[in-house]
Order: sequence, then C-alpha cells, then structure tokens
Amino acid sequence: MSLRLAPRLMAALAPAVLLLPTAVHAEELTTEDAVADVVTVGPTEQGQDDLANLVPTPDNLSADVVRTVVDHDVRRLRVRVDLRELGRERQYFAVLRVRTPTGTFEVETEHLGRRPTAELTRRGRSVECPRLRTVSDRASSRATVTVPASCLGDPRWVRVGVGVAVLTTATSAEGVEEVVVLADDAHRTGEIRDRIALGPQVRRG
Repeated sequence: MSLRLAPRLMAALAPAVLLLPTAVHAEELTTEDAVADVVTVGPTEQGQDDLANLVPTPDNLSADVVRTVVDHDVRRLRVRVDLRELGRERQYFAVLRVRTPTGTFEVETEHLGRRPTAELTRRGRSVECPRLRTVSDRASSRATVTVPASCLGDPRWVRVGVGVAVLTTATSAEGVEEVVVLADDAHRTGEIRDRIALGPQVRRG
C-alpha cells in the first residue's frame, strides 16, 4: 500500500495575519476540502497496486476532512484538521507532510479520536521533539497538531499536506474478511496518490 498515505498509515496512513496574546504574529492559511470524498483503498488482487482500486465511500464521516488551517509563527506550527465527524475507531490515523526550505518531515498521529499519540519523522527516522502534541476535540470534530518550530529547523515557510485514514475490515465476495483503508487527502478530491498533496506555501508570521 502506498503513502505514503495508506501504507505508512497501515504501518503506524487565503492567508490571514492573526495577533496572538503574546504579540507574536502568525500567518494563517485555511483550505477547504470537498465533502463526502472519502475513498476505500483496497483490497486488491495479488500483484496489483492498491491505488488501482479506489472505491468512493461518501457515507464515511470519520475519515472525511472538510477543512485544514495552517498557523505558522516563530515558535510553532499548528495545523487544525476539521472532519465531518471525529470518530472513535481503534485504528484511526492522521499524517501531516510538512515541507520546509531544508527538507520534508512527517507527523504521524495514531488513535486520532481517543488519546492521540504523535511522532515526528524525517526520511523515515524519528526526530526528537518533546513538545509535539495532537489534541482531539470530538464536540467540534477537530484535531489539532502542534509542532515546535525548532523541531522543524525554524523554517521561514512551510507547505503542509494532510491525510486521514481509518483501518477496518470488509467481507469479500468469497466470504473472507480483508483489511481495507478508508482515506481522504485534504488537498485532493476523491483521489489518493503515492504522496500526500501539499498545500500552498505559508510564510512564518
């Protein structure tokens, strides 16, 4: 399965300036995503790429990203992910792909609708980042990921992509239970590719 959205999930899936209370200015970008554009990834025939078998699954709520808000200042990068519904599935993931002037990072969050745990990686290796955190709010169907800017090398700008996925089982025509992934790429409509799509550049406020 590919992630770089789906396989890593399986293994783990207009700018505005705001004045914050501490007088630090942040640049913020809000991006809307199409509603009901979740797809089911796999299962596939042996030897076939998982992305060759994407099935629209518009009734799924918990993987459906409707909006992302990227808030970038000198202290931290904060990414808010709004969903149609924040579920309680056990195998529930979000992946942030963060490109900076010096490289690309990924933030992988597990147990999205319960007690989220997050890890920052670069080139597949864990990056020490003690103040990295993800907070979920079921009442507002929202998850917020906060990454200290120092963990990303204090970048002048970032580009952020977001993917959300739920692992579940489905019964095949032969009566066999198979693992499938319901997923949404926040910057694509009804489509999953090898890499999570990146949003526009957001400069440091």
